[in-house]
This record gives sequence, C-alpha cells and structure tokens, in this order.
Amino acid sequence: LRLIWPLLYLFNSVLLCPTTTVIMGGSCLLSAIAFSIALASSAKRVVVVTGATGRTGALLYKRLAAEGEWNVRGLVRNSTKAKELLGCSACDESEGIFLGDVTDAASLAHVMEGADTLAIATASAPQCHGVPFGPFGKCSYPKGAEPKVIDFAGTKAQVKAFASAGGSLKSKQILYVSTMETTMPDNFLDKIDHGYVSFYHLQAEAFIMSAGIPFTIVKACGLGEGEAGKKKLLVGHDDATFSLIVNHVIQRDDVARVLVEAIRNPTLSGGLRFDICSHALGQPTTDIINDVLKAARYPWARPDAYAEDMVV
Repeated sequence: LRLIWPLLYLFNSVLLCPTTTVIMGGSCLLSAIAFSIALASSAKRVVVVTGATGRTGALLYKRLAAEGEWNVRGLVRNSTKAKELLGCSACDESEGIFLGDVTDAASLAHVMEGADTLAIATASAPQCHGVPFGPFGKCSYPKGAEPKVIDFAGTKAQVKAFASAGGSLKSKQILYVSTMETTMPDNFLDKIDHGYVSFYHLQAEAFIMSAGIPFTIVKACGLGEGEAGKKKLLVGHDDATFSLIVNHVIQRDDVARVLVEAIRNPTLSGGLRFDICSHALGQPTTDIINDVLKAARYPWARPDAYAEDMVV
C-alpha cells in the first residue's frame, strides 16, 4: 500500500498536466515525477540500526543500505567513527546518521520517530589483556559500559523509545542480537569481570518478548570477522548447537545477512528466538529463508505442521 500512493499520484498528475507539456517533457510532468519519487522514498519502511558503528551493526547497516529497499537510519555515538566505518560524507541526519547513546534515554527519541523496525546491535564489550580466559590475562568492562548498563538497561531504553514513538505496535518489528550460553548460569562468559553478560542478555530478551511488539531474537555463538556465506549455518535452541571444540564461531556478516532476511520477511521471522552458529563441514548455507528462518521454528510451529493436522 505504501508504494501504491506514489504511482496513483503520478498517474493523476499525468492526466492533469496539459497535453503539450507531457509530450514536451515540461515542468509539470517533471515535477510530478520528482514528487512521486520522493513519495516512494518516504513510503519505504524505516529501519533503525543501533550500534551502527559496532562490528556487527556496521555490517548490518551497510547491507540494508546497499539493498535500497528501506530507509535506513544508523544510531551512532560518534560521527567521525561513522565516517570511517559507514562511508558517509556529512554523516548527519540527511544521510540517515543519528547521534545518540543508549545510556541517555532522551537521546533515543528522535531516531525512533516514524520507525517501523528496530535492529538492536548494541552490546557490551570487555577489554582484554593477554589470554582472555585463565590466569594469564585479564578482561574488564569499561566503567559505565558493563553488561547491566548496555545489554539490559540500554536495550530497555531502546525498546521503550521505539514503542513510544507512535504507530501500531503490531506493525512494528524488533530484532535483537543476543548471545548463546544463556541456559547455563554463571558460565564462562558471565565470569568475565563478573559482568554476567549472558544473564543480562537473557533479561533483555525477556523484556523484548513482553513489550507487545513482534520480535526476532538471534542468539549468536562466538562472533568472527570473516567473510559471510562460507560456512554451513547451524540453527537450534537451548545451546544444543554450541561446542567449544567444534561449533563455536559464526561470522558477524553471516549474522547480518540473516537479520536482513528477517527484516525482509517480518511475518516469517516474527516470534522467532533461536541460536545460530556455524560448522566447517557441509555446504555453505545459501537459503536463509528455509535453512535458517523456517528451520528455527519448533516442529509444532512450522506451517507444514498445521497442514498435517488438517488431514482427515
């Protein structure tokens, strides 16, 4: 429906423009075309990517922007960093770059105005020296950027701002990049600087799921910096696909391409919460719709399950 109005406007304008003006390509017709293009642009769904200069958020932002299917906004804390990582020039709102901080709730209101989709790619990040685990190194979270502050309180602030921006909650969508290992209390990730990162991600998930907005929660295993589309993606639940020895890494860009398809298919991806990792063996995953989004549903929630139930 959003794209029908620009076409109707253009059709109407052509009818109303003088015949000679239409034939000669005059200002009336050119103005109608320009305005219709502007209408079509404004008719696109607005996607807000928070943490857009982060290692996962930047990849997601650039993938969405390259598609040209959405009006993409990136929430960043630093426009200079945005220029380096996102390729913007002015790096301001004219290019879809908004300044804000998840620890400052008031700064989140503007970017959420008119937004249809919120993709949360913000995350706490420990600073490590030496070997991250064991007695030969140390990891700590910057003061004021601990998991409780960023992953829990910061996520809540984003969801509240998004939900309070007007519009039908049921027509919106929240996507959240979470973590695996949330079924094991006080796991090795939680022990890092006693930040309890898995615990606070889990609390954020619970808040999102109770917000009254369709959601998709992607619980990634260890995140790598390699190229997407080179590994077989593993989808599951309850940390069953995770193994420190075999399956413990997925490339950030693979997570980004899964999120893009989830945004493109909100009906299919709505209500999903799943683990995702990768395996070195097997053919690389190319069909995100069938091999990730549909596969992420529990057997009783898949469309074919309903078809079987209806057979008499």
